[in-house]
Amino acid sequence: MSDRKQELDRELRSIIYNIQETLREPILRLLTKNSVLTEVQLETLLVDLVLEDQFDWHIPYEKKASLRRKKSEGVSRGAFNRTLRQARRNLIRCFYTMILLAYLGLFDYTIFRPFEELASKIGDYRRIREMLSGKMHLTKEEVESYRITEETILQFLNELISPLTLKTESSKKRS
Repeated sequence: MSDRKQELDRELRSIIYNIQETLREPILRLLTKNSVLTEVQLETLLVDLVLEDQFDWHIPYEKKASLRRKKSEGVSRGAFNRTLRQARRNLIRCFYTMILLAYLGLFDYTIFRPFEELASKIGDYRRIREMLSGKMHLTKEEVESYRITEETILQFLNELISPLTLKTESSKKRS
């Protein structure tokens, strides 16, 4: 195997390792558990998008399929493509569902404002995570800061989602 091919293979495995580590994060696990995507669909979508972004050229689906987690040999290209199609379809349906509920007046447009705040908090969390990921040893303060930020986001998520039950106007008035 040529040096360039070995280097590329190491880069690909490193990216896949990072994706799998990301999939283990408590915030991501909570979001995935309650989303329209299965864990496998999310992993497949991440493999597809992250590899394309990272290398800025098309990576064959056979290669992407071989990198997706399923023991050590990956999955077939057909299984990878089928899962990727399902993930994309579920995302599109999710967006249409949110728009449909807003169209029908079941969601007030202001309902999305807290999600913007949450997105900002998650962005801060990701920046902290990236900053700390390059360090070999973390101080107690850094670990505690990371943990508190993570817990804050998880708490915010639970508080944000709990009142989002669909109610009629009369039941909202009675509440």
